[in-house]
Amino acid sequence: MRRFHALCISLVLAVCASIVSAALYLAPLTNLTFANRIEDYRIHADAFAHPAALALPNVPAHEEPNDRLALIAIDEESIGNTRAGLGPWPFPRSVYAKLLSRLAQAGAKTVAFDIDFLEPSADPAQDAAFARAARTIPTVIGYPVTTTTAGIPGAELPPPVLRQTMGIGFTSIDTPGGIVIGQPMRIAPMPAGFPGGAAQSLAFTAVARYRGSSLDVQSVPTFRGALLVLPFSVNGYTDTTQRVGAQIFDVGFASQTLSLAGALTAPANQLAAFAKGKLVLVGATAQALPDFAPTATGLYPGVFVHARFIDQLLTGTYIRAAPQWLDLTLMFLLPLLLAAGLSQLRPASAIVLGIVAVLAYIEISAALFDYRLYWLNTLHVADAMLLCALAVVAYRVTTESAQRRFVTDLFGMHVSPAVVASILRTDDPKNALALSGKLVKATIFYSDIRGFTAMSERMTPEAIYDQLNEYFEAMCAVIFKYGGYVDKFIGDCIMVAFSAPVQTPDDARKAVEAALEQQRIIGELGERWRKEGKEPFTVGMGINTGRVVMGNLGASSRMNYTVIGDDVNIAARLYNVALGGQIIISESTYVEVKDFFEVRELEPVVVKGKTAPLRTFEVLGRRS
Repeated sequence: MRRFHALCISLVLAVCASIVSAALYLAPLTNLTFANRIEDYRIHADAFAHPAALALPNVPAHEEPNDRLALIAIDEESIGNTRAGLGPWPFPRSVYAKLLSRLAQAGAKTVAFDIDFLEPSADPAQDAAFARAARTIPTVIGYPVTTTTAGIPGAELPPPVLRQTMGIGFTSIDTPGGIVIGQPMRIAPMPAGFPGGAAQSLAFTAVARYRGSSLDVQSVPTFRGALLVLPFSVNGYTDTTQRVGAQIFDVGFASQTLSLAGALTAPANQLAAFAKGKLVLVGATAQALPDFAPTATGLYPGVFVHARFIDQLLTGTYIRAAPQWLDLTLMFLLPLLLAAGLSQLRPASAIVLGIVAVLAYIEISAALFDYRLYWLNTLHVADAMLLCALAVVAYRVTTESAQRRFVTDLFGMHVSPAVVASILRTDDPKNALALSGKLVKATIFYSDIRGFTAMSERMTPEAIYDQLNEYFEAMCAVIFKYGGYVDKFIGDCIMVAFSAPVQTPDDARKAVEAALEQQRIIGELGERWRKEGKEPFTVGMGINTGRVVMGNLGASSRMNYTVIGDDVNIAARLYNVALGGQIIISESTYVEVKDFFEVRELEPVVVKGKTAPLRTFEVLGRRS
């Protein structure tokens, strides 16, 4: 019953831990970002960027150059470069017209601009030149989308003169929790009058133009409608607290990277080697320009994020988020299983099991993300397991500490420390004491000082207490040595049970051994007391073996662990008839110890409550 009770309590604690974690898991992405799913994605991304920390070998880096993707960066070298025909930012649109013409001649297949062209140029000829150049090569330009407080999407589109010859794709990226985790590929429906009725992302539109056919949105795995961005790093860059600028813009998944100034001035054969057959993405990386996106692995130019989306769509490399039902199932199932194990183990073993289980789950979920790009929730499942483990262990420690205090308080001064330790090692210390009373076979021992009343009349109270305490101290040491339980002190009388609360087959032998050793020590004490001028005394002892009721007896406010029954009374009668220095045992005790001790039978004794005389024996010593 104790194990079942502990199991039930542990399972309840596991459910409570799971509910807390599930609430954080289901929280909106914009709330409690330090503990919701955004933080879980951040943890996975960090593990993905540092697989060595988890001892995961041969993790795919997903940074291999994509020979279908190239990047042209508007960097510090490009801004103000008059040799390339560039002046201050923003550049005239004729610059982009020239770039398109050169890329078309170089054999580029598609060009996408991560640049907003929202207002008509002051000089209409600039827009016209840009539009004419776009007719020579499939071109996509970006625009931002917005969402009202009521959740209605809107957009600020490029001027019609550009939309007539170019594809458009939105570049806006949500950053719930302060980091980019993904981007919708398609937003629908859009307000009335929006071209096509639906908005597509820059990456989605660019890849569709590159392939010459529309992409199947349903085939792209998403998380809450967004394509999850695969974490990436910039070569040579380690400080994720600072923005990555144009001086370091080499992303591994773009086969080549070229500055805008270089693209406008490079020889035709060099540009052809760079762009032929590729989707070329153009965007800003300069520190002076505000186009930076906070990602899980650093603050990078936004064009890097769009380049990663394009790379994923071109290669079919997607992060697949585990279905919500699976995450929630693990969030409840694993803590329940852990609680079931923890409730049956000792606290130290339970702590080890809890730590191992949590670390094992973290390692498995990290491996799934790194090797299979499968996002299985780590933070909330591990938190549920950890909270469960802490709660169950705390419950176990608290209840078992209370049991230890109870046993120590009840038995600490009555039995040897070894007996107390043995009780505490049992699965249920309280039940080991049989608090409701149990019928057992035990050996009861009584000893009484002969002539104590007359002796006390000749001594001061202080001297009596000193001598009695010295006597009791020596007697208890012997009793504990042989596993006896000191039931009570009755004036100068000692009542002992062999053994309580756990009986052993040789309790009767132990009781007689203890009595012989006590008589020897009493003799030694008497010799010393005579030399000290104190009055020695002798002790009579009685021992009986039989069936007694053992358990707690008393009121709810004051209880005593004791033994009661007829055989207890017989032991009391025997010590009353024993002379000083004599050990008298009953027939039941004699039957169990006759092979170990020399005895002589005494005259039968008639005791109160018994009609027939009792056979009694005096213990003379041990058999040789």
